[in-house]
Amino acid sequence: MGWRSVTNDAIMPKTGLPLLQSRNSRTVETTEMCWTGMGLSLYEIAGLRMNMRCMMLVGLCALVHSVLSVSVIAQNPDWNALSPRKLHSGLNEIQVKYDGELRRLVVVVPKTFDKAKNYPILFCFHGAGGNADKQVARWRRHVDSRNLILIGVDAVQSLKKWNFKEDFHVVNHDDVGLIREAIKALISNGLADAKAIYATGHSSGGLFCYRLAKESALFATVCPMSCGMAKGAHDPDENTTPVHLMQVIGDRDKSYLGTTNPKVTMHSAEQRMAVWRAFNECKSQPVMKAHGTEIKVRTYTNSDGIELAICEAKDQGHHLRLDLRDAADIIALDFMLKHRKK
Repeated sequence: MGWRSVTNDAIMPKTGLPLLQSRNSRTVETTEMCWTGMGLSLYEIAGLRMNMRCMMLVGLCALVHSVLSVSVIAQNPDWNALSPRKLHSGLNEIQVKYDGELRRLVVVVPKTFDKAKNYPILFCFHGAGGNADKQVARWRRHVDSRNLILIGVDAVQSLKKWNFKEDFHVVNHDDVGLIREAIKALISNGLADAKAIYATGHSSGGLFCYRLAKESALFATVCPMSCGMAKGAHDPDENTTPVHLMQVIGDRDKSYLGTTNPKVTMHSAEQRMAVWRAFNECKSQPVMKAHGTEIKVRTYTNSDGIELAICEAKDQGHHLRLDLRDAADIIALDFMLKHRKK
C-alpha cells in the first residue's frame, strides 16, 4: 500500500495497518479517509482513532520525561535550590537574584548522586562574550569519573565578562560576592565538601580565578587557564590566604609575555610565577615533568606543602589544540583534586 512517504514504516498491531504519526488535523482526516476507503466500519475507525491518540499522548509524555530528566530548572529561584533535596542527577539550571541581577547557574550532578554525601565542587568560569554552557560542556565529561559536582555560572549577560578587576569594566558587578554566597549555600545546605572546592576558568574566567585566589579563602585550588594576571589587582597581599595554584597556558598565548594598556598591565607567565612563589615562600627547586612532547609542568612546593605550578603547551596560542586542551584539563584536574583546603 504506497504509504511509506507519510509514515514511519511501523505497522499497527493486529490490524496490519500503517502506524501514522499525525501532526495536525488535516493528516488525521486524510488518514481516516484512507481507512474509510478500505471498507472499515465507523466502529473500527473510532477504535483506530483512539489508538492513534493514545500513542501520540504516550509519545508526548516520553518527550516531556526525557527533557525533565536532563535539565531541572528552579521555578522559585533562591539559594535553597543549591541543596541535595532540590538537585537531581544530570544537568540542573537555577537562577538567583543577587546584587540586583538575575544570575544563572548550571549545576551538573553525578549519576550516582547520594543526597546524604558532601561532594567536591568544581566551578568553571567562561571567557568574555560567552556564558556557562560551553565551559560546562567542556568539563562535564569528568563529573561521573571524578564523582564531583560541576558548576558553571553566567557573568552578567549585558556585559558577558567577569569583574576580574575593579573599575576595568563600565560597571563593577560583585562577582566575588556572588561566588561567596554560592559557596556558603553549598556548604550550609549540606551539598559541598568545604575542604574540596575548586575553581578554573578560561581567559576572562581565568583572570577572575586570580581575583578569587587573592580575595577569598574558599578554594583548595585555583587553576586559571589561557589568561593573564593583572599587576597589582591580582598580586597576593597580607589578606590573601595561601592556596594551591596552577596556571595553564600556551607559550604563544597573547598574555604569555605580558601586556600593557592604559587600563591594566598583565604579568608575564614567568613574572606571575615569581609573584606567587615569593608569597608562598617556595624556596626549593621546581619539579619538572613532561607530558608527551608538547606539554610540560613545572611545580614548586613550600615547607607547608602548598604547591604552585605552571602547565605550558608548546607552540599553542589562546585556544589550545583540542587534544592538548583535553590533556591539560586532565593534568589540571589531577592537580586540583589531590589537594584539600587546610
